[in-house]
Order: sequence, then C-alpha cells, then structure tokens
Amino acid sequence: MQALQTINVMKKINSILILIFTIFTSQLFAQDDLMKELQDMSPSKPATVFATFKSTRIITGQSIEHIAAKHLNLVILHRFGEINGGAYTLWGMDQANMRIALEYGINDKIQLGLGRSSIGKTYDGNIKWKILAQSKGKGGMPISLGYYGNIAVNTMEWTDPSIHNYFTSRLSYFHQLNIAKKFNEYLSLQVSPTLAHQNLVQLTSDKNSVFALGLGASWKISRSVRFNVEYYPRLTGRDQLTSSGAKAYDYLGMGFDIETGGHVFQLMFTNGDGMLEQQMLRDTKTQWSNAGIRLGFNLARTFSFENEKTKKSW
Repeated sequence: MQALQTINVMKKINSILILIFTIFTSQLFAQDDLMKELQDMSPSKPATVFATFKSTRIITGQSIEHIAAKHLNLVILHRFGEINGGAYTLWGMDQANMRIALEYGINDKIQLGLGRSSIGKTYDGNIKWKILAQSKGKGGMPISLGYYGNIAVNTMEWTDPSIHNYFTSRLSYFHQLNIAKKFNEYLSLQVSPTLAHQNLVQLTSDKNSVFALGLGASWKISRSVRFNVEYYPRLTGRDQLTSSGAKAYDYLGMGFDIETGGHVFQLMFTNGDGMLEQQMLRDTKTQWSNAGIRLGFNLARTFSFENEKTKKSW
C-alpha cells in the first residue's frame, strides 16, 4: 500500500516537472521569436550621425557641419580688442572688428557662401563639401570628412599708389580638410589639415603658403550648451611676420555654444582678431601668455526656403 502511494506521488511530481518544463520552453521560444521580430524591424542600413557640432564654426575655424539644402545661414562675427589694454580701452571694448557672412545649402552635401570682413576690407567667396558622413551601425562610416575652401580679395587702398600694383597681389586662398568624429552624446573631435596661401607677403623671405593642423573639440554641457576649443599650430612659416609686420603666433580659441530656437550664439575668448580663415592662421599677432586675448561672439540665424507642404483639407 505504501509503495502504491509512493508511485502516485512520483507521478504527480513528474507531471508538475513536465508542466514547468513546457511553460519554460514555450516562454524561451516566444522570446526568441520576439527578438527575431525586433531584428527584422531594425533598419538594415547604418544611421547617419547628426549634430557633431552645434554650428558651422567651432570658434573661428570651420566645423564639419554645413547648412541643410534650401536653407540660408546669416552669421555675424565680432571680435573686441585685447583685454590687456585695461580700463583705458575698457578691456578691449573700445576696439572691434567684424565679419558678416551668408551661407546657403545647395543640397545635402554642398554649401556656398559669401562674406565681408572689416580687416583689410576683404570680400570672399567659399565652398563647403561634405564628402563622407559618419554613421552608426554595422558597416557604418566611422568618421565624417569634408572640404572647405575660399578665395578672398583685400580691397584696402594701396599704401603707395605711385607703385604699379597688381590685382593678383590682393588675393589670398584657403584650403582645408575637416576630419571629425562624434564619439558619443557628449564628445566630438575634429582634425583639420590646412593650407593658407597669400599672393603678396610682407618680406621676400616669408613663405606665400603656410601649412597648419587645426585641432577642435566640443563637449556637451546641457541640451543647449556646449564648450568648444580649437587650436591651429603652424607646421611651416613659424618665424615669419603678419601682414602688418608683427610677429605671428599660433591661434587658440575657446568658448561656448548657446542654442536658442533658430539662433546659435557663440561666446568666446581668442588671441586672434581675424575672422576670415587665412587671417586667423597668418595674422594672429598676440598671445594668451600676456593677456593678449579678446572677447568675441558669433551670432547665426538660419532661414528656410523650402516650400511648405500642402495642407490636407478635411
């Protein structure tokens, strides 16, 4: 009798174990099916990475970003004088240089621009081309690659009009490759091999072309604020003079991006007053070590020229 009871107990235990195993395996297969459905729903193509930087400029130098197709960007750049002027110049507020630029997105890869700088009363035309775009996911592009170039003409009156002066002597050129990577939500870095060429230089011993390696970084502080820094050490022409005959120094700038709706406001300190790229590279004549820095800002406002979508009538 006792043996019969033991057999019945064992049968019940086996039935419970079979039931538990059935429930567990069905749940496991259901999870596998769910994972397969999620994988099928996920995009097969890598996703493009956006907003590596907040603006088309890191500080003064160009970033990898450019204006979207059929959008116009108006940028006003302003640099005050050196703060080491003290109270007499209100720490540089008495002096100012500015630049105004228009940037238009032809398509998703090409941007064209025009600008005018108060230094040298210089006009320029420029182009920006996004060659590669960073993307995430399997098989994605690990970096973004872009080209920026301009041609500029100095329209200042000649200091000695009695000398025969050539128009080509007024021209300067700038070429740059921007290699950028957004590592995560917070950190973006950029490396920029750079060439600035000036047809007319200060001394016969000066080089017409100067090579530099631009370095830029951006760190996200909040949803609308980023901290930026950029540095342009010259690889050649380190002993030559600026266009005004002063000693030239490497450019260094740091500051903040503040995004407010359609505006991006950039507030910074730099040791260069030139806002045209070749002026930034070749004509920086003060240094941070003796407070030869200046307060500046960039204000950008974007306008859309896309056609509004036709509204549906109900």
